[in-house]
Amino acid sequence: MSKHIQSYSSIDNTIGKMTDIEINETEWYFRDFMFRNYNTGVLQFDMEHIAGNMVKTYLRYRNAEPGHIASILKVVLENLISRKFLERRDKFVRIRDGILRLQCGKCYYTCYLGNLEERLCLRCKSNELRTFPKKS
Repeated sequence: MSKHIQSYSSIDNTIGKMTDIEINETEWYFRDFMFRNYNTGVLQFDMEHIAGNMVKTYLRYRNAEPGHIASILKVVLENLISRKFLERRDKFVRIRDGILRLQCGKCYYTCYLGNLEERLCLRCKSNELRTFPKKS
């Protein structure tokens, strides 16, 4: 992962500069959020409420500025829409075709991949992905 800073002015001038690490980390938490909700039957999310829901759900974001999280999520959502993980309908986003939680056999990273995405680890790009065992 690169630690350099990128500017995403094409998305929104208020986003400013954020690190690739910050974007990747937020994407991981968002994918986890989508996976957990998908398993309870929630398939669609109002884009305006995602940041607030993530602040409520994850301790990592409890003290974060909701506006900053929303700015990062704009970048994450656009990335996931362009990769066909999500689709946008008006002010809502939804998972296109299911989601799986897999673990990389090489680096042990937990990956949440859409059924339409290539089966590669999101961290190391290995194709050695394993499914998690079902809870007893």
